[in-house]
Amino acid sequence: MPAAIAPAPPAAADRQTPARLREALERAGFTAERVEAELGTHELSSRPGDVELHRRRLTGGDAFGTLARLFLLGAAVDSGHVDAATDPLGAVGLERLGLVSAGGSEVRANVRLVPHGDYYVASDSGRESGADVPYDHVPGIQAPSVTLAKLAIRRRCACAADLGTGCGIQALLLAKHAERVVATDTNPRALAFAAFNAALNGIENVELRRGDGFEPLAGERFDVIVSNPPYVISPDTAHAYRDSGLPADELCRRIVQAAPRQLADDGYAHLLVSWAHAAGGDPVEPLRAWVAGSGCDAWLLHYRTSDPLTHSAGWLQPLGETDPQLYAESLDRWLEHLRQLRIEAIGYGAVVLRRRAGRNWTRTDPLPLDRLEPASEHTLRVFAAQDALDGLADNELLDLSLALTAQHRLQQTLTARDGRFAVEAQTLELTDGLRFTVGVDRYTAALLPHFDGRRPLRDVVAAAAKTFELEPDKRDAFVPAALPVVRRLLELGFLVA
Repeated sequence: MPAAIAPAPPAAADRQTPARLREALERAGFTAERVEAELGTHELSSRPGDVELHRRRLTGGDAFGTLARLFLLGAAVDSGHVDAATDPLGAVGLERLGLVSAGGSEVRANVRLVPHGDYYVASDSGRESGADVPYDHVPGIQAPSVTLAKLAIRRRCACAADLGTGCGIQALLLAKHAERVVATDTNPRALAFAAFNAALNGIENVELRRGDGFEPLAGERFDVIVSNPPYVISPDTAHAYRDSGLPADELCRRIVQAAPRQLADDGYAHLLVSWAHAAGGDPVEPLRAWVAGSGCDAWLLHYRTSDPLTHSAGWLQPLGETDPQLYAESLDRWLEHLRQLRIEAIGYGAVVLRRRAGRNWTRTDPLPLDRLEPASEHTLRVFAAQDALDGLADNELLDLSLALTAQHRLQQTLTARDGRFAVEAQTLELTDGLRFTVGVDRYTAALLPHFDGRRPLRDVVAAAAKTFELEPDKRDAFVPAALPVVRRLLELGFLVA
């Protein structure tokens, strides 16, 4: 089967034309909130059955409806309606940008154009993989894109880098808080989409470079690095955004081990990775070897492990919907490839690095994707807490003044007993970042209101102990029992030193 050829990516010869398009999109109310309200979902699917469902929910004939049918559903739209919705550009102006193709009285989109927060992001339309999807296909915003965006540090900085920028969404987000952003990719079409998206959103502090890995960034250091690389372990080289062409998890290992050399002091790297590990063992153990001796503190986050069959079937699923026979053959080929590499399990997660002189630490935690919120502030709390706790003796911990972060919620489960309600269980939950949860007993709950940031921990523990009528032997045991609990709350970001 001959390789599919991708259409030319959008391009703008000047800054004014994309600005006019953005004005038209805003005027039409083409926002993420309106899309969710009208279509009943924030995750648009390009599967034919889902598109038909979206189409039937979209009943309005206004400018928003025209743009949604054109750029979200990929439907043919009357050229007169397009002219009205995008005035003064009209269908002719959109065609000059490469966004649509006009034929007779109908217009069809060449791209998917979606609102994301206060940005608009163009990408290739259609399915993300399959025999008829070109190698240089540029996906839009997907679940990993959102995960990386939520994980990244968002403090002001001089220079940031986006490795493997794709459609450019991470670079656009970095541009809000970095004076200068350098975004790289091996795929020329990806760089073209990223350039168009920067122009569409009026962003001028993003520099695009073509190249592999960190090669385009040689000799430079950055305050923040983000990367959503082609991390899929596969035998294929079918899609630039998915397949690295390197064996097993070699690409991810190289990126993790090269990132420290590109980080400025106190700089952070946020890298999405997948890796092979032994079944039944510690799934994060390979990552520890990757970061050993890196000169960085490392936070290793693991959100899923898949067996070879689940891994293969998940990435090949779009093919199964269009060509069952080819899907079955591909599935066998992927499984044989993983068997030859002796891969028993594939882990997915993220590596967060911070370059710092001195003795470095490494810690691991689960990454709860279903509850993940923007994690910049939480990450800074976790790193600061780990610094404070590293090598800290109990008597030194008792001298610290700790505050309970405002981003918390204490939930209680009550049961009726003996004519009154009694607390059956209590859970302390973070409402930001990774939204960690911990079960707390009544003694821990008694500590929490006293963490005001003004008193040393020894006074907090003494104040909490007074709320209980304890026997002398139990009173003496209260402090040593409280210390590991306090350490854990500080470690997870519930407490701030």
